[in-house]
Amino acid sequence: MKRSIKRLMAGFTLVELMIVVVILGILAAVAIPAFTRYVKRSKTSEAQGNIAKIYQGQLTYYQRNLERGGTLFVNASALPATAPGSAKFPANVDQWNANSDWANIGFSLDSAHYYQYTSPGGATGFTARATGNLDGDGTYSTFERTGTYANGEIQGSQIIITNELE
Repeated sequence: MKRSIKRLMAGFTLVELMIVVVILGILAAVAIPAFTRYVKRSKTSEAQGNIAKIYQGQLTYYQRNLERGGTLFVNASALPATAPGSAKFPANVDQWNANSDWANIGFSLDSAHYYQYTSPGGATGFTARATGNLDGDGTYSTFERTGTYANGEIQGSQIIITNELE
């Protein structure tokens, strides 16, 4: 008696491979935008943290200035001077320290950053602002927190975010 030995065919059919490709395509279509959004959200933490530092610096400066008879908040111009884009601004501690307004509120950045900072102020209040353009499309995201002097007190607002992930 002769037995026939069946050879087992190993491998996948074309249909099985195409099903796997379709499943991977669906997963990528869902995962890539979610990942991009996650990366942008992580970059916004820089702005929120630095706005808090600028806000506290303005309050401290005002209290010190008040003790000396002054009643003004710092009017700090935009730094860096160029508009933000998708690339980080290089670290440049000297530009922050050379600007007396930023030095007065004790704010400087010693590492690369995505946002441009400004803090216009005067006798009645100030605004701490960060402006960014994380994807370089010309639409800016803005983070702001204001402090207003009224009736002998400084009233602070919550951070107002416009186009957070633009």
